[in-house]
Amino acid sequence: MPAMNIVEGTVVQMDNMRVLLLLLVLSATADAGALAGAWERFPTRSNADAWTLYSFDDELFAPPLWAGPDQDDNPYAYSYFIGGDGVWFFADGLTAGGALVGDYADQKISALDVSVSIDPAEIDFIDLAVHADGPAGPGFYYSTVRLPEELGSDPDWYSLRFTFDESWFLLDDGDFVPFQPDDEFLASIQEVGIRIFPSAQATVASYVGIDDFILVPTVAPPALTTSASGGDFTLQFASNPGVDATIQSPVSGGGWEAVNGQENLTGPVVFTTPVLPGAQLFRVVTEERLTPVVSP
Repeated sequence: MPAMNIVEGTVVQMDNMRVLLLLLVLSATADAGALAGAWERFPTRSNADAWTLYSFDDELFAPPLWAGPDQDDNPYAYSYFIGGDGVWFFADGLTAGGALVGDYADQKISALDVSVSIDPAEIDFIDLAVHADGPAGPGFYYSTVRLPEELGSDPDWYSLRFTFDESWFLLDDGDFVPFQPDDEFLASIQEVGIRIFPSAQATVASYVGIDDFILVPTVAPPALTTSASGGDFTLQFASNPGVDATIQSPVSGGGWEAVNGQENLTGPVVFTTPVLPGAQLFRVVTEERLTPVVSP
């Protein structure tokens, strides 16, 4: 049941709803810093070119291939399994104006989402790798792996989520040692990428595509502060980064609607309204806000 705050006859309801809200494209500026809700859709070749592909076979670095609108209505980056070995797509401070790396703790980024186009029969495992200052000092750290049996059986796009409240791993003398990411670790993300390793079923024609790489915001009901003074009711709160809030009130016949001018609110909010006779009911609805990124 939603939490309720009652202040001098005014009822304030906190509600939480996760929806997808597409905003204006983020302009690419150098060293922009991590952005909760940053969304890499690979809309242009420049976006793909700003990523780097590492091949475990020849140990070379190059931009990934790009499937543009002439190949697919939804563009994406991709690579073949070069030499039948794994590939690693990664972003750094020069990718998307730096919006995919930086201080994840300050931005309250809870997870990383990515869609992969794969044939599960051709996959050994998939994981994420980040370069950060962790338990073993600055270096690479790895997510829990995703195995083909967790996905499906047919070649398709699969949506994967890697959260920071699950175990991550450091590599110590060839052994993977689990640890729990803390704020210091999350504040130091300098590189982030996805690694895909093929199974023996992969062929020279096998490939993997990536799309919809998202820094997932923490969507949670904000703490509310309420007061009534001089005939006015005041509601104050601050949403997490990458989260929109809307103040709603009930409508006759049931349901809720946004209070005029109180939609898609970000950051600190101060809402004031006259106190009217009888009870007034408000609720604050929080929604994920995704911001598409571009690379010049």
